[in-house]
Amino acid sequence: MGLAGCFVVPHPPVIVPEVGGHHLHAVAATVEAMRRLGQEARALDPDVIVLLSPHAPLQADRMGVGLAAHYRGSLRQFGAPQVEIDLDGDVELAQAILEDALAFGVPVGPLDGLGELMDLDHGTLVPLSFIVRGLEQPVKLVLLSFSFLDMQTHLAFGEAIASAIDAASDRVLYVASGDLSHRLTPEAPAGYNPLGQEFDERVVAAFSNGTAEAMLRMPPGLLRAAGECGYRSLVVMLGVLRGRQYGTRVLSYEGPFGVGYLVGAVDLEREDEPREV
Repeated sequence: MGLAGCFVVPHPPVIVPEVGGHHLHAVAATVEAMRRLGQEARALDPDVIVLLSPHAPLQADRMGVGLAAHYRGSLRQFGAPQVEIDLDGDVELAQAILEDALAFGVPVGPLDGLGELMDLDHGTLVPLSFIVRGLEQPVKLVLLSFSFLDMQTHLAFGEAIASAIDAASDRVLYVASGDLSHRLTPEAPAGYNPLGQEFDERVVAAFSNGTAEAMLRMPPGLLRAAGECGYRSLVVMLGVLRGRQYGTRVLSYEGPFGVGYLVGAVDLEREDEPREV
């Protein structure tokens, strides 16, 4: 079946109603957009979710692929132990991604040992709490992490992921987790930098006007100034999408608490769909 679609998601625990409480009004647009993504996930009916999280175990010199047979976690540390995710891992697809990445010359290694239970980080738990809830059938998970290698290597990692997904017999939903600038206001957690807003505006514009690959031309200085954690997630996703026909949609963007939250979706053009004349 292959790739069914791609989502771009933020991961602040505050957007989960059980965590956010009376703060939800400040992230209302993000919460509503994430709920819409949950509905879209239900329509896509995936068998597997492949998710890249900036907070998964990270090694500077290689990408990571989770080989766990089972994934489990909760938002207990954020005061919501009742928000739990408990999923089987798709070990076969994970192995294929690892092998294809090596074949593409991408430095890569396992996040965990084969057959182990892996704990989920909040960069995974938060988006999955919206996406998984509405699904009609059980779904498997493959967890990925990026590295501090150059952007071309991240693109190649995405292409390797796509190769493995295209060879799979299941429907796969790809999810790029990451927040944008953490420096939007003087109260921001990483401190204020006016270039943070410019970074976010460039990303949102590229995603909303159908020129997503313009994100690859981001000046390195702007990346450093933005204090982001989601750019590499987006670059890997662009590698997954290389060679495909697709459209992009921004469901919401807002920057409460000094951090940028983008919710977006990628709609794939199927070869068997009629083209407009």
